[in-house]
Amino acid sequence: MIKKLSFLFLVFLLPLSILAQTDTDEQLAAQYFKNGEYEKAEVYYKKLFKRYNDEFFYQYYIDCLLNLENFNEAEKVVSKRIKQEGSPVLYVHLGYVLKTAGDEKKSQQAYAKAIAELPPFQRQIEALADAFSDKGEFAYVVRTYDKGRKLLNGIYNYRFELAGVHNRTGDFDLALNEYLEALSEDESQIVQVKTELLDVFQSDQSNTKTEYFEEALVGRIQREAQRNIFPELLIWHFEQQKEFSKAFIQAKALDRRNKEDGARLIQLGHICRANEEFDLAIEAYQYVIKKGRDNYFYLSSKKDLVNTLYEKAIYGGAYTAEELIELEASFLSTLDDFGRNGNVAQMMMNLAELYTFHMHRTNDGINLLYEVIELPGIDQKNLANAKIQLADALLFVGEVWETTLLYSQAEKMFKTDDIGRTAKLKNAKLAYYTGQFDWAQAQLNILKAATSDFIANDALYLAMLIGDNSYMDSTYAALSAFARADLLLYQNKVDSAKMALDSIEEFFPGHSLMDDILFKRGEMAEKVNEPEKAIEYYHQIWKKYPEDLLADDAVYKMAQLNEFQLKNTSKAMEYYQELLLGYPGSLYTVEARKRYRALRGDLLN
Repeated sequence: MIKKLSFLFLVFLLPLSILAQTDTDEQLAAQYFKNGEYEKAEVYYKKLFKRYNDEFFYQYYIDCLLNLENFNEAEKVVSKRIKQEGSPVLYVHLGYVLKTAGDEKKSQQAYAKAIAELPPFQRQIEALADAFSDKGEFAYVVRTYDKGRKLLNGIYNYRFELAGVHNRTGDFDLALNEYLEALSEDESQIVQVKTELLDVFQSDQSNTKTEYFEEALVGRIQREAQRNIFPELLIWHFEQQKEFSKAFIQAKALDRRNKEDGARLIQLGHICRANEEFDLAIEAYQYVIKKGRDNYFYLSSKKDLVNTLYEKAIYGGAYTAEELIELEASFLSTLDDFGRNGNVAQMMMNLAELYTFHMHRTNDGINLLYEVIELPGIDQKNLANAKIQLADALLFVGEVWETTLLYSQAEKMFKTDDIGRTAKLKNAKLAYYTGQFDWAQAQLNILKAATSDFIANDALYLAMLIGDNSYMDSTYAALSAFARADLLLYQNKVDSAKMALDSIEEFFPGHSLMDDILFKRGEMAEKVNEPEKAIEYYHQIWKKYPEDLLADDAVYKMAQLNEFQLKNTSKAMEYYQELLLGYPGSLYTVEARKRYRALRGDLLN
């Protein structure tokens, strides 16, 4: 009985010992191969291949033989495997062995045989194409897919696979034809076509592919005039190139041809607006409005138009009093069309900002915001934002108590949202303006961990401003004067703000606030439309305090003023580049990169 059990135990252990040996052999083989010791690796891979007849060991065994230049043995092994399995892929292996051995003619014959014996099965077609691709035989990859789509008889045409190969080999004309044929067969492929074309154009430094694409696409539009997909692709292409005027022409032509409702013009208007191409956005919305009141998009286009006119005036930075009056009239006309309800809350808030901060009609702005807060159907986010904006307007006229009350209400509505955090930050700033530095500091310390980078950055700056200057001056004398100047500047009382800053320089010479004072003087210069003077102040910060928290802000300000106010593109690019290289961790790097690329003429991301 004992002997029988011992025998069974040995039988049980035997597979484990074989497995352990296999693991050891494989490890040794892999190590020798990695070290380039192919003779030693070949011994083990040969043994493993004979034992298991496995594809993995077979491949390594052949690689060892080729590295040892034992071509005859490699050919024998592959040929034997062909007899056993007959897979077309194995003829690729044979062809590669023969090519490596220097027999180009026989190699080509083997490759041709692989394609000749290809069966009408998608999986095997793709396996053969992958095998050729692994060996760098791209011409045969193309031949495989060409044969494959004939065998499958239109079930699958390998358009994108072939386009990928053609792109890889530099045959963009052939690749483009595959993309366009894919759309002819199935317009739902448009997303994939756009994705792949974006990759192609991103690497097209010379723009030769871009030019060829436009020519080929126009030709396709002319040949298949009844199809919408190709003009739509051209519109998309012009948008990516930031050639919005060309996109507008194509969109109008397509809209008129199909007698559409203007939806694609509205979409283009939104894109132009996002790229600060306000004039084209305005033209797009006006085009839709001209279709008449019965058009589905009439009212929404009017709303988009007036908001774009507002953005152009305010963010463009250049407007006359007459233009503001015209803009007000557009607002009021559109509000008459819509009626005053929750759907036009944002439009009413824009008009209120126009009154308060640009037309010197603060009371009109405040009254309008009170009206917004009472609108029927207003959603909670618009309500909270309206309260914040109303608080901003009341602070502008010095109504401190109601200001803090409104900020607190907005904060409570969205405690865990950026709206609430914005309200909390503004309340902390209000405390700072009014000399309640300890309370302000406590709120700012919480906000430094905010998820919004800009909220956290503003909180960090103000917290450091208070902390650094309270350490140096427990009476807060200089800081109080600076905070007063800050508030006066916000209230557009520039002369009074200047006097407050002058008093600091007079009574506290060499104070640590000097860099902050320079920055504030720069903002004052901007307020009175003196961009060159503002740049002088910001430049001093950059040069005198390059490690300061305000340094990257100063560089960004200089870039913006040069781009939008002075129209000095080269200087703007210089400062954007300085920001990217000198301050890579700045919050402005994303926007700086975007603006730099736009000025350089790059494609849209």
